[in-house]
Amino acid sequence: MAQRWLRTNAARLVGAFGTALFLLAVGHHATEFSTHDGMGPILAVVLDGAPALGLVFVGYRLSDSDLSTDGRWTVWLWCLAGAVLIGAVMGATVLVRTLEGRTIAEPVFPLLVAVEAGAIAGSVAGYYNARARADARQAERVTDAFVFVNTLIRHDLRNDLNVIQGYADSMATAPEPDADDPTVILEKTAEALTRIETTEAIADVLIGDPDFEPIDLAAITAEMATRVDETFEVDVTTDLPERACVTANPGLRSVVDNVLENAAEHNDADEPRIHVEVTVASETVRLSVRDNGPGIPDARKGAIFETSADGSTGGLSLVGTLIDGYGGTARIEDNDPRGTVFVVELPRATDPNSNDDPVDAVETARSRAAG
Repeated sequence: MAQRWLRTNAARLVGAFGTALFLLAVGHHATEFSTHDGMGPILAVVLDGAPALGLVFVGYRLSDSDLSTDGRWTVWLWCLAGAVLIGAVMGATVLVRTLEGRTIAEPVFPLLVAVEAGAIAGSVAGYYNARARADARQAERVTDAFVFVNTLIRHDLRNDLNVIQGYADSMATAPEPDADDPTVILEKTAEALTRIETTEAIADVLIGDPDFEPIDLAAITAEMATRVDETFEVDVTTDLPERACVTANPGLRSVVDNVLENAAEHNDADEPRIHVEVTVASETVRLSVRDNGPGIPDARKGAIFETSADGSTGGLSLVGTLIDGYGGTARIEDNDPRGTVFVVELPRATDPNSNDDPVDAVETARSRAAG
């Protein structure tokens, strides 16, 4: 708990460190005004206090920056490391002179200046380090988005277009086209358009620039459960509320679709079954997908949602990325007596069609995705 508070308040720590150094400098040089005449004490306070105030300003700017919590923590660590390193070097020189028996008139003054200079230099270096890491993560997100879009265009969307083309050719060449051909074309066209919309939403999350809104998880789950029940040889049952709005975007369809398809594809039971449940709490909405398949070994549960070794983002790794972007969590449990339970929890959003007023987590999720 304390470590979490420290990481969250890294910018304040930088500012507090600068304030402490400034007060220490003023307190040290205050006694010189009564023993020394002229501009010396004033110049000493300026030389000693200005860097400390600069460090306070660094803390203020850091709190107003777009760096993530981890990025700000990195700046604080570099600030502290710079102060310790430069201060230690200066302290070592003072120690050497003392061991030599030489008289050092005032060691505190140069030590304070060294610590302050090291803290500022460390803060600047830490900021650019954190910024470089953030840019690298952003570049990785963009790469993942391009890989995902390319995969979808080459596979899923091409399949839809091939079906449309096949039925269109049949209508154009057959003497008596099947009456269902236009319906199939319309259905596949609608699926393709929905897939493009979903893909755009997923790419936004991967890039880190999503537009969140209340999405009805219950409606999406009902639609995906029906599709899986009709597509796979598996019995799908549901327990869904009338509505369950969460903070997400249309990419949520891919989360539910991938989890349900995974449960169906890997179910090797003689009578494969999947039970899907959505429950609404005060601040979260939970999606539970239970199957009676072979289960997942404990060694793999922690890494099942991670990005694959080749850096691609697909299947359950895509699910993990999206859920994290939405500010939610995902975990895997053992089903009793056999199988797996996929549990996804997402921030509950205000239902635009209801007078209920749950915690609105849109801004929280947007900040998490940007960070």
